[in-house]
Amino acid sequence: MAGRGKVAAVLSLALGIVLAAPQVVQSQGQPGGPGSPQPDPFAIYRAAGADENQLGQIRAAAQQFETGARARAQQMMASMRDMRNLSLQPSPDEQSVLAKQDEINKVQSEQALERTKLMLKIRSILNPDQRQKLVQLMQQRPGGQLGQGMPGGPGGGQPGGGQ
Repeated sequence: MAGRGKVAAVLSLALGIVLAAPQVVQSQGQPGGPGSPQPDPFAIYRAAGADENQLGQIRAAAQQFETGARARAQQMMASMRDMRNLSLQPSPDEQSVLAKQDEINKVQSEQALERTKLMLKIRSILNPDQRQKLVQLMQQRPGGQLGQGMPGGPGGGQPGGGQ
């Protein structure tokens, strides 16, 4: 039974990745409550002084990230289904289970690496003053402690922030 609990936990994590991937850019704007209009995903970059050309570059980088994130999420869900099927066997093959877990770990690691690359890419688009302003704005946000959630700070998935 302990194996099923682990599988459920991993499935929950995978689902979180799937659900978060398309929201990475949108979480950058000011948080809104239920029923509130969709926040501007680029508001913090505007506030940091990014011009329309820079915002276009950020938008393109974020879209490229989201395309890859969706593909990784689909890969993760397929691996999770396979892992679940393996875990439901009375005597699963140890090599197969461990190989599947390695596959899952690899996709999770790739996703984290790609988030970090996006943050660095966005930072490279901004000039030094804008980068400094971005960091200041992020530090002022509620829960703005660095290292929470995905790169960028609280709530996760804030491109260009956090580090």
